[in-house]
Amino acid sequence: MPSGIYKRKTLEQRFWEKVKKTKSCWLWIGTKWKGYGHISAWNPKPRILKAHRLSYEWHKGKIPKGLSVLHHCDNPCCVNPEHLFLGTQTDNMRDMRI
Repeated sequence: MPSGIYKRKTLEQRFWEKVKKTKSCWLWIGTKWKGYGHISAWNPKPRILKAHRLSYEWHKGKIPKGLSVLHHCDNPCCVNPEHLFLGTQTDNMRDMRI
C-alpha cells in the first residue's frame, strides 16, 4: 500500500478478529465490560456496540424495541448466534434460574 494511504478495516473485519470459536461458544476476546463484548463503530457517528447484539442482528435480524438478546449458554462473552435468543428482562431472570 502506498505510504500515506490508510484503509480502515470494516466493522465486520474488526468483529471477526476478536472472536475465538470453540466447539460450542464463540468467545469475544476483545474489549469487555461486565463480561459482555464491546466494539466501536463510526457510522454515522462514534458509538459503542454490544458484540452479542451485533452478532444476533447479522445472523438473525433486527432486534425489536424493548427486547434483550439473551444467552442460552449463560456466557456473556459468547457471540454464537445459535446461543442467542430474544426475550424480556423477566425472561432473562427466569432463564438464569434454570
